[in-house]
Amino acid sequence: MFHKIKSMHELISLKNVKAYMFKRIFLLGLFVIIPFALGFEKDESEYPQTGSIWHLVKNGSPNLSSGPGQVVYFFSSDAYQTYRSRKFQMWDQFSSVDSRNLVRLQKKDAIKILDYKFEGAIYKVELLDGFHKGKKYYLIGEELKKNFEEENNQDENV
Repeated sequence: MFHKIKSMHELISLKNVKAYMFKRIFLLGLFVIIPFALGFEKDESEYPQTGSIWHLVKNGSPNLSSGPGQVVYFFSSDAYQTYRSRKFQMWDQFSSVDSRNLVRLQKKDAIKILDYKFEGAIYKVELLDGFHKGKKYYLIGEELKKNFEEENNQDENV
């Protein structure tokens, strides 16, 4: 009788170990396969091409130092915190941005897309006009789509 109980106890623990290992392997598989599959879903064509030139068509600032208008940020973290606060309405965690680290763009100012961060939420841009010409700043992606137009590179002499 004692021998049966011992083997039954071993059988139960063996089933538990197998179930535990199956769960671990299944979860590991999920954590490996899902991010890999999500990587294939992202379409690079939804992001503007690096090197493309865009012009500000609306929401331009009347002057360079203050007032409403399109803003670019010196730090990518400032741009991302502002984007995240707007998106999730989390104004209690909003990080203050030093106004010396902001540049206000005027209408028809041009920018060149250099790179994107945070899955296209923030773009690294180079200013092509104005006092800060040639310097690199960060722009919120939603504002690029809303307030800028891409320059056409087609030859007009055709």
